[in-house]
Amino acid sequence: MPLKIFGCLLLVAAAFSTGALLSKRLYRRRDFLNRFKTFLQALKTQLRFHGGDIFSLVNSCIGQSQLPMMFVSDEKPFEICWNEAAECIPHSFSLTGNDIALIRDCGSQLGKTDLEGQLSHLGLIEARLDSLIAEAGESIGKKSRLYKTMGFFVGASAAILLL
Repeated sequence: MPLKIFGCLLLVAAAFSTGALLSKRLYRRRDFLNRFKTFLQALKTQLRFHGGDIFSLVNSCIGQSQLPMMFVSDEKPFEICWNEAAECIPHSFSLTGNDIALIRDCGSQLGKTDLEGQLSHLGLIEARLDSLIAEAGESIGKKSRLYKTMGFFVGASAAILLL
């Protein structure tokens, strides 16, 4: 009987841990989007005051904002390199399709227009990003506690059935 109780406790703990991990993924998405906003702000500043090659500007801003993107300059056009970097973002950040589309859109106009065009494009991307960050915050508020609670109750229900 003590072994059965210990097994039930492990089952409850495992189910709760699963809920906690799902909850943590919501926070990772919000944190990534906030880092991306920091990247956009740094890129706007670099474009406005330093100018220069778009590849070197993006690489330095990625380093400043600590984005988990690998961006390398090749003999390829900037947009292709940017889209490849967007595809290599780890899935552990739980980015939605809208998030990835926004990241791709960000690189679509960089290096193609004049300075004012690029800055206005980045401003538009930043406004769209703010709405995604707000959505991520709402998602955390609604789902985080739900995931943890459901994990606990699913584990507890299974444990009761096993007893």
